[in-house]
Amino acid sequence: MNGFEAAGYQTSLGSIGKEFALNGTGMGMLASVQLIAGLIAPLLFGPLADKLGKKRLLVAFFATGTASSMCLAVCAGYRTFAAGIFLMGLSVSTTQYVSIAAIADLYPVFGSKKIGWITGFYSFGAVVAPMVCGYYLENGGSWKILFSMMGSAEILIMIATLAMDFSPREDVRETSGKRMPAGTWVLSGILLLCAVMFMYVGFENGFAFFVTSYLTEVLNADHAYIALSLFWFMMIPARVACGYLGHLNRQILVIASLGAAILALAIGTVGNGKAAITLCLPLGFFCGAIYPSVLTQSLAFAGGKTATATGMITAATGLGGAVVTLLTGTMSQQFGLKRAIVFLSGFLMLDFLFALSLFPQRKNENKTEVNRT
Repeated sequence: MNGFEAAGYQTSLGSIGKEFALNGTGMGMLASVQLIAGLIAPLLFGPLADKLGKKRLLVAFFATGTASSMCLAVCAGYRTFAAGIFLMGLSVSTTQYVSIAAIADLYPVFGSKKIGWITGFYSFGAVVAPMVCGYYLENGGSWKILFSMMGSAEILIMIATLAMDFSPREDVRETSGKRMPAGTWVLSGILLLCAVMFMYVGFENGFAFFVTSYLTEVLNADHAYIALSLFWFMMIPARVACGYLGHLNRQILVIASLGAAILALAIGTVGNGKAAITLCLPLGFFCGAIYPSVLTQSLAFAGGKTATATGMITAATGLGGAVVTLLTGTMSQQFGLKRAIVFLSGFLMLDFLFALSLFPQRKNENKTEVNRT
């Protein structure tokens, strides 16, 4: 559901911009509104989820998502839309990181595998959305259809969450050697992971919001929205595989960040629509490995404060997405979409450098283990 909303909004941004008569900078600002909400939500509600319970927070924000969807489905003005999409950002962000923290609590032994699957399903929703939204937008449908579908989905998932038992499925005593002992909080490690996600999600959102316009307006590609589906489609096997290769998360982060940076640069310079669309396949595979690897590594640094850790990381994603998406819109307005895409590849190179910096953290983590022993 969250993946469907994210990619559906990305696909619909051009139509929304035309209805409200926005230029590239204006569309970047509108895209950033939801992402700013994604920054605020974890800072406010991350620790609260650990104290009050994750089930309560999920139900509350599925209800919030329903209200925001109804607002967006009937809104008639730019300001009303901005308010509704901000509320939607609060809902999507909170349900996303609290769900991941809940999975880590329910499965303390094999949580990394479950995280691989849950992020894979996010990508699956993002694969479907551009095809569904692209179809009805090309055939005269309104962008408001997206939020009508979201409102219905929010109600169903809220009911399912109310009926679900949130007690652990695995014996916590089996976690010996699987993650850091409870009470061990490695702030430097969490902050590095925040930096990785700031850069990566900044790229991901900037790319996803503007690649369709780039392919259509610069490269004259037909059915350009397919590129976004291909990009998200290849994230599915990457994210699921990372769940089973959690012990290699640092190495995967380094390789994935470098590979994605090279491919993003190629898409921005290739000069051919079909080639650029094709390159979105491997780009999605490399990008898909980053998020689950960060989440798996965060379990080693969280010291039992799973919602707080994932909340901090989610806040960094919101900040990165908002700042970089706004910069991308401004770049596209001032220098053109082609240079804006090339500009985005630089954030993945910074991501690569931050990922390399995680290796010294492994030594500190192991030293902590020895001292505690």
